[in-house]
Amino acid sequence: MHELHFCGDFNSQINAAEKRLIPHIKRFFECVVGDPEFYVALQENAAGCEALLRARGIAGVEPEQLAVLFPELFMLKEVSTAELADKPQALLWRRYCEAAAGVRELLRQRGGESPSHRFNAWRQRQVNRCQSQLGQETNAAIVHATAAFELSKGCSMGCSFCGLAAEPLQAVFMYTDENARLWQTVLDVVAARLGTTVGIGLCYWATEPSDNSDYFKFLGDYWKKTGSCPQTTTAAPLRKLDWTRELLRFRREHVTSADRFSIHSTELLRRVHQEFSAEDLALTELILQHSDTWSRLMARSGRNRRAVPADSQAKFVTTHTICCLSGYLINMVERSVRLISPCPPSERWPLGYRVHAEGSFATAAELDGFIVKTIETCMPEHMTPADTLAFRQDLVLTSLPEGFELHSAYRLHKLTGAPQLVQLGRFIAQGNLTVGDVLEEIAAQRQDVLAVASSIHRLFEQGLLEENLL
Repeated sequence: MHELHFCGDFNSQINAAEKRLIPHIKRFFECVVGDPEFYVALQENAAGCEALLRARGIAGVEPEQLAVLFPELFMLKEVSTAELADKPQALLWRRYCEAAAGVRELLRQRGGESPSHRFNAWRQRQVNRCQSQLGQETNAAIVHATAAFELSKGCSMGCSFCGLAAEPLQAVFMYTDENARLWQTVLDVVAARLGTTVGIGLCYWATEPSDNSDYFKFLGDYWKKTGSCPQTTTAAPLRKLDWTRELLRFRREHVTSADRFSIHSTELLRRVHQEFSAEDLALTELILQHSDTWSRLMARSGRNRRAVPADSQAKFVTTHTICCLSGYLINMVERSVRLISPCPPSERWPLGYRVHAEGSFATAAELDGFIVKTIETCMPEHMTPADTLAFRQDLVLTSLPEGFELHSAYRLHKLTGAPQLVQLGRFIAQGNLTVGDVLEEIAAQRQDVLAVASSIHRLFEQGLLEENLL
């Protein structure tokens, strides 16, 4: 196993036997969550299920040790570490999960910053806004990648749970000589403008990667240009076995991320387990879309924008999004480009992302021009006197004796310490005054204009003010 998954000190703290065991514990829990018959059999006879484990390709696992984690798996309660003290396999899995949870933070650190201060500040504002709009748990799972490339137009799968409502497959960007030259020069442009942040980019979006038989040629170029191999998620792991085996081989040779299989039924889970060993899938996360546990966490975006039944006992997360991009979404087939960022799904933004700008390109130079223009026009470092001030629509204002509070679904933001802040909050809440208007009013009241201007900038940096959007 690679140190990306056994990150930090954990990799050096476990022995070879424990490293061999972890993929089998992973498979065990995939069956527990994704295969109801497997779970029932365990409940009936956890101590006598050797044949069942062998049939699922699980070796060395002791179900009676791991059963203590079942409530946590089904999100019923968090199991304390003290309860695992006499269960070494459960404790090993807990330690592994904690170490693996740091992978996204490692990805952010590896991404670093772009050469553009304006882009970096804009991206940080989106991170701050998402912390408030989406909550800590969801935002922690978003790497805020800066570039995503679609290598086809549309998707052949038509999954009922598609949070991006992908169109039917219409065309594929094949690795011809002409397309290869365009792809490589596009990568050069994006890498030059966005720097090391491109290392956490993607080569799919509202697409199925296996629709492109040349997919790994594009990944190979991405590796050469950025030193990173993007994560791949496929909803068709068994449709083209040679393609899937190539994906697994490619990942073993380029362990910079973990790939994912989207599993839509118990039958598919069983077939995947029959076709691939626990070791084969050690670096592949299985997303159990069909399980009740996972369905509660699905983003209510795209084709998932169905109403939650009034009598449902499940706690559905309605503000979750699958968008992990605060940057440029580029389709190589239609030569389109959009600047987007994550947001809660809504009537205005049903796909769970906001569109800040969009355009098209025929050449890498034209794409470069779009990036330069949007950095200049969509990513101001400060608000100007002509900009209209308004709080985000999801925020609720409460005035305080020397300031105000802003309540979101997940956070309380407080700005206090001076009487003029009460008036500032009220001015911004009107939603129709410019920065210049507010500062003039503050000056007319003989209040501290510089202090108010500084407060406006703080609100701007934290992503608490509305931005200009399409």
